[in-house]
Amino acid sequence: MATVWMGVLALEPVAGALPQRHLLTRATAEGLMAAMGAQLARFLPPEHDYGFVWSAALYDPAQLLRPGFPVHQELGNLFLAGQRAGVAAGHSLTLCERDGRMPTALLEPDVAIGGGTLFTIPVAITGSDDAIAAATERLEIDLYGQGLADAAIVYELARDLGLSFEHVRLMSLLDLSAMMAAQLEHIGFGFAWQLIEERLYGNPSQCLEVSTALGQSLKLDDGAVWLSFLPYSLYARQNAGLGDQRLNEYVAQLHEFRQLQGLLAAHGMIVRVRLPQADTGHACSRQNDDFVIESLSANAPVRACLHEAAGLGAIALTLVDAAGAAVEHRYPLSAAAIGRFRDEARAQQWPIERLGRVVLSTDGEDLAAPSEGVRH
Repeated sequence: MATVWMGVLALEPVAGALPQRHLLTRATAEGLMAAMGAQLARFLPPEHDYGFVWSAALYDPAQLLRPGFPVHQELGNLFLAGQRAGVAAGHSLTLCERDGRMPTALLEPDVAIGGGTLFTIPVAITGSDDAIAAATERLEIDLYGQGLADAAIVYELARDLGLSFEHVRLMSLLDLSAMMAAQLEHIGFGFAWQLIEERLYGNPSQCLEVSTALGQSLKLDDGAVWLSFLPYSLYARQNAGLGDQRLNEYVAQLHEFRQLQGLLAAHGMIVRVRLPQADTGHACSRQNDDFVIESLSANAPVRACLHEAAGLGAIALTLVDAAGAAVEHRYPLSAAAIGRFRDEARAQQWPIERLGRVVLSTDGEDLAAPSEGVRH
């Protein structure tokens, strides 16, 4: 593993502007190498030798803030590989696209997690242990007040990407972490950052448990985050005092659960679902890779009903037997789960009825299939 100082060039486009692509052209990348290296060199202790390596692509900050910092470690490892191939220790190395692909899979931007207003270009300084320690001390202090990118760098990025920027700034990965922590705190997800930060910087990471704004439990343990999941039937019994508001509150909780799944996955966290340690009444809960499943009877299903909520989409699938009684409820744990269920239903010849709503039993304590005596 290479010894590196880890930093980024953080790009904040003007409001509403988004890049049409995430890879800088080779010509722009090669032209920026000298300018970026020269700006960083102004902050480096002159008594040490340093190398500079960067990836000419735009990344969501979450992709860089993953356990082990794989993108930056890849930069350092590729620089070391370059040294073995003849790249001098004090040289710069630009890693850029060829035919629309980055040199390695780890350097491919994960565009599926995009949608934010901040983009980052990872940069790394290489050197001996003593050199990196000295550089870190200087860079962590100096970049905070003097990190605005030189005008030539901003101009080339704007020209290549067709964007205007509010800010373009060099910063350390620690400063990027602090920025992400503040953003998550602002939207009410500061509790999630506690787990992400512990996984990123704990050595080793410690067991940690937090609660969400809606009272859901998250626990970091053995390198994974465990999320508690309640099927609606158990939630309804535990929250009888909510009355007719139970379904709305449950949908809000499920929305929060899915937001957490997406956030943690974007940061490369292993996410596991923890089933309730409580009596679920008539139902037996279990989990497979795609669903939390409540088994209600041993009868053979002949069709399925898809419960949906506005703004959230699929809530659960209820499998129904020939008499119209529910056999089991399946709560999807990912968007892909619905697609795989469609394949299963096709193979089993189960028709799927999209309800466009959530159908409840007459007592309001469980999901149900549409028939007389149910409500929604």
